[in-house]
Amino acid sequence: MNKIDQDILDYFENIKKYRRHIHAHPEVGPEQPNTVKYIKEQFEGFDDIVITHGEEKAGLVVDIICAKKGPIIGFRADMDALNLCETNLENHLPNKENFCSTFENRMHACGHDLHSAILIGFGHIVYKHKDKLKGKIRLLFQPGEEGYGGGKQMVDAKYLDDVQNVFALHVWPNLEVGQIGFKKGAFFASVDHFNVEVSGIGGHGASPEKASDQILAVSTMIINLQSILSRKLSGLDQKVLSIGYINAGDKKATGVLPQVAQFGGTFRTFDSEVKQKIKEELKYICEYSAKMIHPSCEVKIEYTNSYPQTVNDGKMVEKLEEVFSKFLNKENLFSNYIPTLGAEDFSYMLKKVPGVLFLVGTTPPSKDKDRRVFLHNPTFDPDEKSMLYGVQAFKSIAFDFLLD
Repeated sequence: MNKIDQDILDYFENIKKYRRHIHAHPEVGPEQPNTVKYIKEQFEGFDDIVITHGEEKAGLVVDIICAKKGPIIGFRADMDALNLCETNLENHLPNKENFCSTFENRMHACGHDLHSAILIGFGHIVYKHKDKLKGKIRLLFQPGEEGYGGGKQMVDAKYLDDVQNVFALHVWPNLEVGQIGFKKGAFFASVDHFNVEVSGIGGHGASPEKASDQILAVSTMIINLQSILSRKLSGLDQKVLSIGYINAGDKKATGVLPQVAQFGGTFRTFDSEVKQKIKEELKYICEYSAKMIHPSCEVKIEYTNSYPQTVNDGKMVEKLEEVFSKFLNKENLFSNYIPTLGAEDFSYMLKKVPGVLFLVGTTPPSKDKDRRVFLHNPTFDPDEKSMLYGVQAFKSIAFDFLLD
């Protein structure tokens, strides 16, 4: 059977308390000042702890100083939420237990509330064992993972300069509670964002021949863009292109053909050549699709090179397989888990320091696989017992690397 240390089991109610507070008070954007304040309060008054806070957009760093000199091992958790309205379903745990989001259109739907609670809990538990350990344990509470590059901000603030290795986890609904997955090499994809604006001749819905119909142009572009993946690239390449928003017109003016229409999205891959090909084809398809609708349609495209691939260090993966096998059954440890086209700014930390990002299962084994809800969904409702395995994983790493 899987095994969780007794001190973690005894501390579980506190870990749940941290998670529920953070879940009820989500913050979006490049900084999470109130979340930082709350986390900082959980470590104030401790001996042999150094708290660093002040670098703009660079989060909070908590150093636990152990009994003897040794290496610094980093553990990272992201803190930010999403612009998303949480479900009002009665069987949703935050609604049943009264810790749902207290802000409209903000929700922890990617599990960062669990990540932060796990890191706080781990910090408190490992602090009690610091006299047995050497070196320092650095807790990296990172802001702005959801598109704001908080991981890079922490690297730029030099918080990784003296770190030997760094580790992070992500809760994962495709795995069951008590399962952990990771792999050597590229694990999360690179991601790039694009925004497209089409402008032209506005007009009356009764006389579309006198306008250039930007909505039709945008609709054509969105459909045609999927041909990049199916017809311009090999079927063996891992890639995805998704549209995240469309904006045009006004629902109170349905008889108006708007002068401007916009849409945007992301493309993700593990291959730099595929990435460049998608970028080239996106420009070509958008421009020619627009002109096919009307010669007056003008296209502007903005690209943002966002996060690079998240690449796990091979030797560290082998090490974690050995470490995790001490508390996980063999059938619950996936050391060659399928990579994801999701993206992570922990990638910047792994470019700086060898380490591993691993996945922690959040779905009860009894739950039907067809009913599992993935991340970024308003009904995302992870099993809180998953946090036990996150804390155990971090504790096991710390003891293996720093036990005197």
